[in-house]
Order: sequence, then C-alpha cells, then structure tokens
Amino acid sequence: MEYGLLAGATSDPNDSAAADGLVAGAGRVAGGSVVAASYDRSVLDGTQSDRNQRKLGRLIYLANKHRWPLITFADGDGARPGDIQPGPPIVIAPRGRWDVYDGLAELSGWAPTVAVVSGRALDAHAGIAMLSDFVVATRGSTLGSWGTSELRVSPVERSVDDFAHTGNIDLVVEDEAAAITAVQEYLSYYQQDFPTGAVAPTHDEIASIIPDNRRRPYDMRQIIAAFADADSVLEIGATWGRSMLTAFARLNGRAVGIFANQPSSPLGGAIDADAADKAARFIELCDAYEFPLISFIDNPGYMVGPAAERGGIARHHARPLSALHHRTVPLYSVQIRKAYGLGPFAMSGWGAGRSVPELRLAWPTVESGGMSLEGAAYLVKRKEILAAKSKEEALAIRDGYAEKMRDQASGLRAGRNFVFDDIIHPQETRDRIFSMLERVPRVLGSSKKHPIDPH
Repeated sequence: MEYGLLAGATSDPNDSAAADGLVAGAGRVAGGSVVAASYDRSVLDGTQSDRNQRKLGRLIYLANKHRWPLITFADGDGARPGDIQPGPPIVIAPRGRWDVYDGLAELSGWAPTVAVVSGRALDAHAGIAMLSDFVVATRGSTLGSWGTSELRVSPVERSVDDFAHTGNIDLVVEDEAAAITAVQEYLSYYQQDFPTGAVAPTHDEIASIIPDNRRRPYDMRQIIAAFADADSVLEIGATWGRSMLTAFARLNGRAVGIFANQPSSPLGGAIDADAADKAARFIELCDAYEFPLISFIDNPGYMVGPAAERGGIARHHARPLSALHHRTVPLYSVQIRKAYGLGPFAMSGWGAGRSVPELRLAWPTVESGGMSLEGAAYLVKRKEILAAKSKEEALAIRDGYAEKMRDQASGLRAGRNFVFDDIIHPQETRDRIFSMLERVPRVLGSSKKHPIDPH
C-alpha cells in the first residue's frame, strides 16, 4: 500500500519528480506487517525535501501506532538545495505526529528500525542510518557529509567497512540482494517463532571444539553454531569489538539473542571498551524486543593498563553491568572455560541484584577466580620468580603454581559452593536451556521499556 505516490517536487502537475524521490508504503516481511521507504537516487539525487520527509514521517507514525518494523533504504545526497517550502494553507497534511529524527528516536526500543545503505548516504541520510537499530550496507558503499562546502562538489566520505570497524554498521554484504535477504532474516526473529528447529550437524561434536590445552584459543563461533538450530545464526557487528560476539539465532525454533566472549580474538576474549559497549547495546536491543538472552563465557576479565584507560574502559566497563541489571528478559549463562575478575559479571550480571540468570550452567573445563592462575602466581611466588636464573625457570615456577591451584578453581568446587546451578556435559547445554526457555513465552509489552543507545 503506497503512500504519497502523486507527491512531486512542486505542486505543478507537469513536475517530473516522481513521488518526490521517496517511495513509501506498507507491506509484509517474514509474515508480519512492516512499513518501508526508499529514497530514489534517479530523482534529484535522492535528496530530502519537505514533502518526502513528511511522507517518511507518516510511516514513522504508523510504525509507532502499530509497532510495525520500519525499513529505510537510505541512499541519497542529504537535504535538497533550494527546496521550495510549500505555501501556508491552514493545515499541512498529511503528516505524522513526528518528523524523521525525533520519530526514529521515538521508535527506538518500541518498533524495530532497519536501514540499508547500498550506494552513498550523505548528511541526514547517514543520520537516518545511525538512528536505526540495525544497519546493513553493501561493500563499496560510503557514508559522509558535504561538510562546509556551499557548492556541494566534494563530500567527505568513508567506506562502510570503516564504519563497521567502529560499530556504526552492523553487517556488510556483497550486494543489494544480499542486503535484502539479511533484512528479511533479521526481521524474521522479531516477527515469528517456529514450532521446532533442526539440530546443527556439529552438535554432537561440540565438546571437541575445546582444546585439551587450557591456554590454546578456539573459535567461539563454532560453539554457537553447534548449539543453535542449523543455519539459524545471524552475527552482527563482527568486525567491531572483536573479543565479543553478538548474534541472533534460534533454539528449537525460538528466536534468542546470544552474546559470547571470543577466545580467538587478538585480546583472547578480554573485554575492552568496544566489547563492553557492544555487549551492552545488544543486551538493550534484546531486552527491548523481548528476545531471551544466552551468554557463553570464556574470558580473562576486563582489559587493564594505559591503553585500556585511554580507550575509556573506566567508564565503558559499567555499561554491560548496568544493562544486565535492568533487563527483564530471561538470561541463561554457560561458562565454558575461564572467568576472572569482573568478567563473569559482565556476561551474566551480579551474583545478587535486580536480575540474576534464570539458569547458570558450566562445563567441566571451567576455572574461576579473582584473577588468572598465572597472574596469581606472580603475586604469591613473586620472590621465587624474581630469583629464577632463567626465563624458563621463572615460567616453570609460574606454571607449577597455576597447575597446583587448578583444583581450587575447578568447576566441581564451584558447583559444591553453588556458584553454578549445574556442571554439565557440553552436549546437554541445548536441551537444558530450551527446557527452561519453553516455560517463558515471548510477549511484547504494552509500553516501551527503554530506548536503545544509538550507534
């Protein structure tokens, strides 16, 4: 159902600016109603005018009223130079309750907003993308601004890959067809759950993904893929905050949000400012739209030191702690290997707080403590290590102490102390979590919980 088909750049019936450069309407995606708009670059470079922004404002009104997702194809060159404002009739109609920027802010946390960039998005077009929950871009596209140039001849642009590395683009794909498929998949988690789901082909080998050597890294993506339904995982923000993974997936047909440490990242899964922000924003997104959360934990804690401080870890480390404290959706945590310091709290919340995990599981490979066993060795065995005659001897003292203390940090002792609800075989994880998940239906509330931090 298209809106504003007859709109033009002027009121002249001979005006050739079809739909005033913005195609807008209501339709269906993934079994549910949506509203969608696309700026048309073939009409005045897809620029924004008073009329076409009122059309978009109308869709925002519909999205807010019915809680429909809003999809915007955001290519265009910003505001239209010399746009002639309409004359002053008694009422300027039809328009929505909000304009564009304030309307997108109003939708945040209430109705999903999606932006697609598949060419060039400048000025306010880039702003629309940055105010959306989920941003997909095609490789080779750019975002930018005309800057201070009044002649609009040389915009300042950056590639979408650059924006993805800083967390402003959630997903970069090869072409528009792939972008549309990604949007359909993303909205399917919001629009529908399935009655069942196929077990992943690698599920029975999930335990073998963890190396026997506790210091060796592994790819947490393999754990998530083996745990979730076959071919159901959509990772977002893959190139930003790489020590943290965030993904939507399905568990026996049920849509869930998964956040997890990444031991194979350059930081070994340690949480820096970007990883903290990435986890917090994802938790807010899932909580706003009632997606149950599952966390997989294997990290040495937060990053510390001068570089981490310059990156703002002192402020940013609190974001996931706060997001988890205020969430109301179910959270199921699974500790796979190590969790030291504040690391486990960033992944599952405080031990006692407003919201604690509905289920806290661990695998037999876990070890926990205030700091790593090797780090503790440098404190407890400091004199012996400093007195060592060689680097090899110092490492042997360190490793010997760490190995001796492994029993104290073991999952069995943690289970005896009721740190975990159970220590389970990795293959049991899927069934254990789903047995709890099926007791809690997903119900969208009648009021907005909270907005989601913009990119």
